[in-house]
Amino acid sequence: MNLRVMLWCCCLLFAVGCSPRSDDQAGDLLAQLQETGSVRVGVKLDTPPFGFPLAGEPAGFDIDIITSVLARLGIDEVTMVPVTSANRMETLLDGEVDILIASMTITRSRDRLVDFSVPYFQDGQGLLVAADSDITGVADLPQRRVGVSAGSTSLHNVRQVAPQAEMVTVENFAELVQALADGRVEAITTDTTILIGLRRDLPGGADAWRLAGDAFSTEPYGIAMPKNQSNLRAAINDALMAMWEDGDYQMLYDSWFGAHTPYADHVQFGMTPYPQ
Repeated sequence: MNLRVMLWCCCLLFAVGCSPRSDDQAGDLLAQLQETGSVRVGVKLDTPPFGFPLAGEPAGFDIDIITSVLARLGIDEVTMVPVTSANRMETLLDGEVDILIASMTITRSRDRLVDFSVPYFQDGQGLLVAADSDITGVADLPQRRVGVSAGSTSLHNVRQVAPQAEMVTVENFAELVQALADGRVEAITTDTTILIGLRRDLPGGADAWRLAGDAFSTEPYGIAMPKNQSNLRAAINDALMAMWEDGDYQMLYDSWFGAHTPYADHVQFGMTPYPQ
C-alpha cells in the first residue's frame, strides 16, 4: 500500500519548531541515556493499534516506532511504562519517564510544557456509535451524551463543533468503551484509528458498531520529551527521517495500516520527510 503522506506545510512548520535550541538545558539527557544504554518510555496500552498488550508484552505501532528509533540511538534497554491520556503529561513532567510515545497530539498548549519530535503519524477525530443509532455525524450531537477520555484533545474538539453536546468524561479508554456498551453514552469520540481498534472490544463485535460521519479534526502525533533537550530531539528526528529513507517506516506502517488491516480505509496520513 502506498503511503498517503502528510502535507508538506505541516511538516515544514514542525521542522522549524524542532530546530536546536540554546544549550541552557539542565544536563544532556541524550548523553545520559546513551551512557547507560537504558530508557524509560511512557506508552499507552489501551489504544490498539498504537499500543496494547499482546501475549503479556506491549505491542503496536507506537511500540515498534520507538523501538526502532531507540535502536538507532544505541539504546537497547527499554522499559515500557504504561500511561493513560489523563496522566501521560504528568509522568513526563515529574521525571517518571524519559520520553513519551502515546498516540499524543502535538498542540501549542502541550508544546509550552514539553518538546515534540516531528510528527510520526496523523489521525483525525471521529465518532463511534451503535450500528442502529440515528447519529450520522457531529451535526447530530446537540443534547446527546458523548463519552470522551480525560486528558485528550477530544473534549476541546467536540466543544468546538458541537457545543450543545452533553459531554461525559471518563478516566481511560477501558471506561470509555464500557460507557458505550452500557448505554450511558450514545457515542464515544477519539481519533478514528483508535476507535476502530476499540470497536473489537465492544459487545457484538465490530459489526454492531460503526463510525458516524467523517473525521472532524487533524491530530498530528509526536514523541514527547522534556523541554530544552535539543540533542535528544535532533537525534530522534534524525532517526525518524532515517526510518523513512531506508523503508523501515513504510514497513511498520504497512504492517499496522496496510490493505490487509481494518484501518486501511480510514488512516489519513503517515509521515513525510521535512525539508533539510
